[in-house]
Amino acid sequence: MSEHDVFEHILQSYEKRIRPVNAESKVTLVKIGMNIMSLLDVNEPQEYIKLAVSCDHRWQDDFLIWDPAKFNGTTSITVPANMVWMPDVTMVSTVSEPEYIINKEDWNLEIEFTGDIWLSFAYVLSNRCKMKTDNFPFDSQECVFVMTSWSFANNKIILEHIDGQQPIGNLSSEWDVFPYTSETIDKYFGSKYPFRQIIYRLKIKRKSSYYVWVIIAPTFIISALSIAGMFAPFSSTGDREEKVSLGLTTLLTLAVILSLVTGEMPRSNNLPLLGRFVLFEISICVLSMALSICTMFLHQRAITRQWAVP
Repeated sequence: MSEHDVFEHILQSYEKRIRPVNAESKVTLVKIGMNIMSLLDVNEPQEYIKLAVSCDHRWQDDFLIWDPAKFNGTTSITVPANMVWMPDVTMVSTVSEPEYIINKEDWNLEIEFTGDIWLSFAYVLSNRCKMKTDNFPFDSQECVFVMTSWSFANNKIILEHIDGQQPIGNLSSEWDVFPYTSETIDKYFGSKYPFRQIIYRLKIKRKSSYYVWVIIAPTFIISALSIAGMFAPFSSTGDREEKVSLGLTTLLTLAVILSLVTGEMPRSNNLPLLGRFVLFEISICVLSMALSICTMFLHQRAITRQWAVP
């Protein structure tokens, strides 16, 4: 006898619309694991992150049990997932419908002869994440993922996290992804029994070297050049009009850099650290240009005034 015989035997009178327990009072334990495969996007203005994750679900089905001795030692079979009951575990912190890498109609799951079921699937998840951007580009974010059963309270389904499932490797070129932490809470939603929630907290930290070498260092050099220009004459006659030209050119350059920074910076109530740095440098350039104009004015008066000779 083969896997086909086991399939026919256990699914002959199986009803997938009913929770598979021999006694109604029995609680179904569903173990959940989440593996982060890749960090695809961090959207600061809309406050969400996009991840490619794989989820593992494990539970026991009392109606899918057989004796391997009667089926030529067959201890497990793989069947289409839509043929058996599955827990309605949902990520309730999402901002949009998950994008499944494999259509749900094509999912397969593995059934052990003891009734233990293992289901694994991958999808792209867009999760809500409140952004704190005051220290941009040296900021770090903590994102919260909430998993729960949509229909079954604790008297029907209990959720439990599978330990040892963490991000692997370099998941993003822009962010460092740290191992997440998990906690389990019970929460009431106006019902008699609480709903079990598994909360994952994921910390990510921005890699700031790009902003340091592309924005911070060039603007600092430009500002330093503008300040140094205050102390150097540019013509043999002592005229200093070039100081104003240098200041205006520096301001124009910083304005272009600020427009680039504005596109990179998240929009929030507080101005991020990088924005304050660029505005400070613009203020220094404006001050240096104002001092240059005062110096020109005083120099002009000095060379055109009729001095009395004693």
